[in-house]
Amino acid sequence: MIIVALTLLAVYLFDTVTPLGEPVWLLYFVPLILSLWSSRDYAVPIVCIVTIIFLTGGFFLSPPGVAVSIALVYRYVFALVFISVSAILWIIRRQQIFAEML
Repeated sequence: MIIVALTLLAVYLFDTVTPLGEPVWLLYFVPLILSLWSSRDYAVPIVCIVTIIFLTGGFFLSPPGVAVSIALVYRYVFALVFISVSAILWIIRRQQIFAEML
């Protein structure tokens, strides 16, 4: 889980120094995928929640790049996709845990 946290923090720091409109936020998928291999049951939803918080913070801390309205739409759409992918991965993870119990 330490590697997931460090990766998430590195992506966030990179996000805050990159101008708005650059698709750096796509890198947030890396810690999400890494969280699948965590032994903790709630790693995926925790990474999802922290990513949404970091995504919001990155929006406010990033230097200007494109129009704010366009950057806001990009981040909003990404947040919806990220939450959807996180939910699917968490369902898959829960099924794996349940299958191991049998």
